[in-house]
Amino acid sequence: MTTTQNSTTDKGEGADRVHPCPSCKKPMRRIDGRMGPFWGCSDFPTCRATLNEVDGKPSADINPDYRCPLCTRKLVRADKDKGEYWFCSGYNKGCKVKLDDHEGRPKQAHRCKKCGQLLVKREGKNGPFWGCSSYPVCTASYNDLEGRPAL
Repeated sequence: MTTTQNSTTDKGEGADRVHPCPSCKKPMRRIDGRMGPFWGCSDFPTCRATLNEVDGKPSADINPDYRCPLCTRKLVRADKDKGEYWFCSGYNKGCKVKLDDHEGRPKQAHRCKKCGQLLVKREGKNGPFWGCSSYPVCTASYNDLEGRPAL
């Protein structure tokens, strides 16, 4: 479930000013979504522009240097209760890539030699190992070697 607020009634710094949509120039509104707050155009569904929330305000702050290792779309940094991480800007289009944050940068992704999908670090009864993210379709696994898969 999501809730929305007009940008003129939003709490926080800059709440008293209207934030124009970068596409159509109509006011943006704050939306509390499943993945955290973001800003969407008030002219939805005609205009589908969205922006991330940074310090309580809409921001197009996406570092173009960081690309999704699967679909090459831009990665977006998110700050949640459990820590910071990066996710693919194509998340709502089906690319569910999520990478941990390491000193303000996305951690390096590793690919499965068998199928090409991303590897995920998991905890097993004998300690950490790397398994394919497309499990159970691909059952490849690799030993952990100092935080990296032993490929």
